[in-house]
Amino acid sequence: MKLHFGFVPIVIISSKQAAEEVLKTHDLDCCSRPETVATKKISYNFKDIGFAPYGEEWRSLRKLAVMELLNLKKLNSFRYIREEENDLFVKKLSEASKKHSPVNLTKSLFTFIASIVCRLAFGQNLHESEFIDEDGMEELASRSEKLQGEFAFSNYFPGGLLNLIYFFDWVLPEGTTVKDIDMDEEGALIIGKKVPLELVPMRQH
Repeated sequence: MKLHFGFVPIVIISSKQAAEEVLKTHDLDCCSRPETVATKKISYNFKDIGFAPYGEEWRSLRKLAVMELLNLKKLNSFRYIREEENDLFVKKLSEASKKHSPVNLTKSLFTFIASIVCRLAFGQNLHESEFIDEDGMEELASRSEKLQGEFAFSNYFPGGLLNLIYFFDWVLPEGTTVKDIDMDEEGALIIGKKVPLELVPMRQH
């Protein structure tokens, strides 16, 4: 089925045969990301590996990333950073659990990932660096996500996975009921909650 979103043609794949044509037979013709104004600005005219169209330049970037950044030796050399940040993240959840304090999971997970990236990329701790504005970085990332279409963390890290981290149950803050939850939505390419949902991590026994 072919639709038009404004001036952009959209093809909907709705059968096994059509999916095979797109994902196997004509894979190289369909594997590039769609080019939008937002991604063009953010990626400096599609120069980064995330948004560059498939071709010789993208293959060179991928080869460089695999050989220099993602090889087993390099990943193992930075393992201690991931483990330290993971321990710190779990410690914060444990402290919140003891106090029965609500946790903004969106902010907490952003800080967790940003801390790892900053230490890997810049060799500096996100919380201690004099040159990194943590709040400004979060605002910039949030604005970038909204320009591209809002990112839903739950699609990639389901609640069940969070329970595996340190055996937490997640409950509403004391005195809050399901009826009290603000269900207003915020307009974007993907509709999301206007007010973030905060839950209290409870240690399982």
